[in-house]
Amino acid sequence: MYKVTCLLHLADPADAMTTEMTVKRLTAAAEAVGVRRPLVARTLPGARNGGDLLAHFRFASKSQWLSGREAVHEAMSCPAIDHIDSAEYHGGHAGSGCADYHGDANPSTVYRTLLLRVDDAAAQAEIERFELATLQMPRHIPTIQAWQLSRVDRAGGTSQWTHVWEQEYADVDGLLGPYMKHPVHWALVDQWFDPESPEQIVKDRVCHSFCTIPASVIDPAPVIG
Repeated sequence: MYKVTCLLHLADPADAMTTEMTVKRLTAAAEAVGVRRPLVARTLPGARNGGDLLAHFRFASKSQWLSGREAVHEAMSCPAIDHIDSAEYHGGHAGSGCADYHGDANPSTVYRTLLLRVDDAAAQAEIERFELATLQMPRHIPTIQAWQLSRVDRAGGTSQWTHVWEQEYADVDGLLGPYMKHPVHWALVDQWFDPESPEQIVKDRVCHSFCTIPASVIDPAPVIG
């Protein structure tokens, strides 16, 4: 599966009518190029460098995306959109931690994505250590219902993003509470982000964005892109 995530910073986020028209235009453009259940939604309060709209599209293959990329980009080229941070990538290591993931007991209602850039000078072994530590988080944080860590093929915007770290939650409290405050987050994984840590390899600012979802957007089956 090939995925595209775009964080759209609007010229006037308070203009509700223009924002709604933008959502409809992007959704229609994605559907026209074959995206099933495209996600284009307002970001929730608490996002950091996460834009005003989060657009997430899934394609059967990279070639399908490439054949439709121009049409999607054209839909995003409008005065209402001031800036875009984006990542194009094969779906990487993924999983599901909830037995009722596809059921009605605890459906996912919040999707979160993190765009980050690992230093070009970082050793491959250190990058793999960082990736492995990140993928350990769902084992310790039960509110993560689904997750995927992927390496980026093509990036756009503020930085040359190298990784996308996605999760789903039953509610926003699962993200802002147990995930953000868990020791495995701030004591283990954060060392690669902390400028004061000798282990830091994540450079520039990160884009932390999340929104509500009507249905799951992460395939829980492990896939290596």
